[in-house]
Amino acid sequence: MAPRTTQDVIRAVGRRARRLERRLHRRLLSFGDKVRCPVCGWSGTALAPSARPRRPNRICPECQSSERYRALELFLRRRGPVPPGTRLLEVAPIHTVERTARSLGYEYASIDLQSPRAMAHADLCHLPFPDATFDVIVCFHVLEHIPADREAVAELARVAGATGQAIVVVPREDARPTTFEDPDADPADYERLYGQSDHVRIYGADIVSRWTETGVQISEDLWSDEFTPDVFAHAALSGDDDRFWILRAPAAQA
Repeated sequence: MAPRTTQDVIRAVGRRARRLERRLHRRLLSFGDKVRCPVCGWSGTALAPSARPRRPNRICPECQSSERYRALELFLRRRGPVPPGTRLLEVAPIHTVERTARSLGYEYASIDLQSPRAMAHADLCHLPFPDATFDVIVCFHVLEHIPADREAVAELARVAGATGQAIVVVPREDARPTTFEDPDADPADYERLYGQSDHVRIYGADIVSRWTETGVQISEDLWSDEFTPDVFAHAALSGDDDRFWILRAPAAQA
C-alpha cells in the first residue's frame, strides 16, 4: 500500500469530522420538532448543514435527504397511491426514491451510465425506451454533467410523452441571464470554471428558453407556490434548489 500523503490525512480527518458532526447533530437536535423530514420522519430544531456549499438547515441527519428529495416526497405523497401499471423512472438513483415510489404503487425503474445502484445502464441522450413509456421521470442534478443537455431533455420528454412528466432539478445562478459553458474548455479547468470538476456548465436564468428550443413542453413549478408556508418551512425547503422543471413531449407526439 502506498504511503499516505498529507492530503490523504487531511481528507480522512475531514471525513471523520463530518461523521462526528452528523452524529452530534442527530442527538442534539432530536429534542425539538421545528423541522420534520417527510422522507424518513426525523424531526428536530433544524437539519444539518450541507458541506458544499456550506449552508445551514439543508441535510436530514437521518436519511441524508436534501431539499429537492424532500420536495419530491411531498409532491408524490400528495398525489397518493397510483393505479396499477403506473411507471416511474429515476435517473441517477439514490436510496430514497425507490422506497417511496414502490410504497405508492409505482412500477419503479432506474438508469445511470455507470452507477451500480441503477437497474440499467444507459446514455441519457439515447434512452432505450419507446415513446411515452413512463408516467413520471425523476432527474435531479444530472443535466449539468451532460455536454449535450438539449438532447437529454428531448429524450426525457419523449419517454414521458405528452401525458407523463419528467421532473427535473438542476443547480443554477439566477443572477446569470444566460447559461455559461465552454465546449472547448479543458476538463482540468472545469472546477475553476463551473465550481465542480464533473460539471460542464453553470445554468442561468434562461433554462426554459434554452430547453424549449428542443420543442418540449416545459413549466416551472416553484415550491413556494406548490406548498403552503407552514409545509414549506417544516420540511426545510429553503436552499439552493427551489423549483421543479416539468418536461413533456409535444401533444402531437402523444
